[in-house]
Amino acid sequence: MRAAGKAWLSVVLLAAGIALLPGLLYLLGLAMVEGWPQPADRAPSGVAACSGEPRMGHQPINPWSFTAQFFDKDAMKKKVPDVEREAYWIARRHLWRQPQHDMLRWHLSSTALAIWITRHWSAAQIADTARKEDFCRAWSKRRVPGGPMKR
Repeated sequence: MRAAGKAWLSVVLLAAGIALLPGLLYLLGLAMVEGWPQPADRAPSGVAACSGEPRMGHQPINPWSFTAQFFDKDAMKKKVPDVEREAYWIARRHLWRQPQHDMLRWHLSSTALAIWITRHWSAAQIADTARKEDFCRAWSKRRVPGGPMKR
């Protein structure tokens, strides 16, 4: 193989590795989770846990859309959807009950578990579980006066 062919092959392999990285980190984060959270056993409410706004469904997070937020200059100005905020809360509460590990592992597991929750639970299950875990009380304490919590 010529030098130019090897160079192009290297570039293609590097691009493929970069494109696969979010998915591989997601799988690694899930592999580090000890046990899986279970949704609350309540009647589906169909509303957000704290805001009371109606929910018909939600857009599940995936590793690539999560990573794309880091490159979106307007991401800090956008309001985090309630379902996403609640999923992160559920993931963190679940991990707080697990044996403690280093911060990198905790953050990777927390993000991967939140992504998994939005992909495998309904909006009602997320809202009911967040309500059961007292998310509303913790959310209202951290909320900035005068506006919704931003990313």
